[in-house]
Order: sequence, then structure tokens, then C-alpha cells
Amino acid sequence: MGTANKYGGPEPSSALIPTWLEEPPQHIQAGQPPADDSSPAENSNSPQAPGQPTVALPPLPAAAPPNRFNSARRSFNSAAGTGDGRALRRAVSSYVRRGAGGARSATRKMGGARRATGRVIGFLQDVRTAGVERALTNLGFAHLVGQPAEAALAALTDAFCPPGGPIDQAIVREAWDEAVLTLAEQGIVDLTEVTEQQWQALLVDFITNAVEARVFNEIGPQGISLPTDVSAIDRLQGDLHVIIRGAVDDAVGTQLDAQRTMTQTEIQHVVDAVYDHAFAYLEALGE
Repeated sequence: MGTANKYGGPEPSSALIPTWLEEPPQHIQAGQPPADDSSPAENSNSPQAPGQPTVALPPLPAAAPPNRFNSARRSFNSAAGTGDGRALRRAVSSYVRRGAGGARSATRKMGGARRATGRVIGFLQDVRTAGVERALTNLGFAHLVGQPAEAALAALTDAFCPPGGPIDQAIVREAWDEAVLTLAEQGIVDLTEVTEQQWQALLVDFITNAVEARVFNEIGPQGISLPTDVSAIDRLQGDLHVIIRGAVDDAVGTQLDAQRTMTQTEIQHVVDAVYDHAFAYLEALGE
């Protein structure tokens, strides 16, 4: 993953779930005051501007256990040096169990990816019920109707994966771009030609790429001794991709009923279930 070469992994003292991965409270998103603004927050560390409503911020999360990725890095290095598939599976399992704090915690760490996945599923639902042209129009991209498939899907990056923000957003955007390239390699010219199976494969590829990039970035390239043989590196990354894609494919097939029309709230519940299921699958690989 290109993103993996730009980031050395989190500091040992960093929080297990960074606060910027979580959505702000709804009243903050909408610019509305909290329900009770009669008194200032007890633990506020900044002066309250006159006439401004008080916004009680959540407490800072505790620092994660130090060296939580050591076991995953050791197994990953073993897999890199020997090509041992069992070591690679142990590395992924240890990443979820010890590095991320379990499957549910690993899902929470995918904040930007989960939100983007919800947007993608909502779009695919519109495609199924109203057609590609109407789905693009509803999204505010009517100008993409009739454009080549690869260009149209690439242009949707900003809709599904807004630019800016921390490394989390860069991971999500790259994951989508790589999924689009995979679909384009199948020779798709017009979006109206994309089958339901291909749309679902695009979704699975996107989630897989996001999880794969997160694993690389969390373990940190500085903690992994990659082989000097380029073919060995490609084989290692290919094996990791296959492992993660198997987990994601199983999760999507189990949790997502593509024929059911869902509300946005229901979509987000399904998204979280997909990530929970996939990470639980990966965690169990070490058993």
C-alpha cells in the first residue's frame, strides 16, 4: 500500500482509539447547543466566551499499552523472512487481539472507513432501486452520467471519502482508488454495464484495502524487516490481501442483504456488523 510508506505507526503512548476517529456528538455536528447549557463544564480547561453555549467534551482516552504491536511485528517479520503462511495469520490475529484491543475496538479504529463504507452502500442501494443515472444525480454528480466508468468512479472519491484530515482519511481515499482500479481492469467502460456482483466486489475490495492499509500503518513500516527480493515482497502483500479479503467477503455475505432497502441508520449498523465480523474472523486465525 502506498500509504504505508508515509507513516511510521502510532507512538507507544498514543490512545488505543484516537478521538479524531470518532464522530462528534450530534448537537456539535449540527452546530446546536447541548441540551443543558445552564452551567459551564466542570472540567473545562478553557475560558467560556460570554453568551456561548457550553459544550461538554468527552474525556481524553487512556494511553494504550506500550509495545502492543510487538507480537504482530515478530510474526510478520517471520512471515516476511520465510514465507510461512501460519506466521502471517498469527501476525494478523495478534494485530487485532493485542494491537487493536480486540475485534470491536479494531472496528472503532476504522472511523473514516466505516463512514465511507456507509456512503458507498447507500449509493449502491440507489443504483439497485433507481439506476445509475438517478443514483449519480441524487449524489449531486449528474455531470458524471455518460462518462467513462473509471473516470466517473474516481470522481466519486470526494463524495465517499472527503479530502483532508489525518492519516485515516488518506487510507480511505487510497483504498477506494485501488478498488476502482481493480474494477477498471475488468474492462468496464460504462457504469450501466456493471453487474450487481461487480458492485459488491467493488465494495469488498474497498473494505479489504482499507483494513489492509490500517494493518500496515498500525504495525508501522519501521518495525517490519521486508525481504530485499521484490517478488517476495509482492508475494507477502498478496498473501496478506487474500487473508483479509477472505474475512471481508465472508462478512459482507453474512451481514449485508443487498436486496433489502435500508435507512441510513440501518446501513451504519450493517457497516459496523461487517467490520466486527471481519475483524473477529481475523482475530480467530491465531487460535
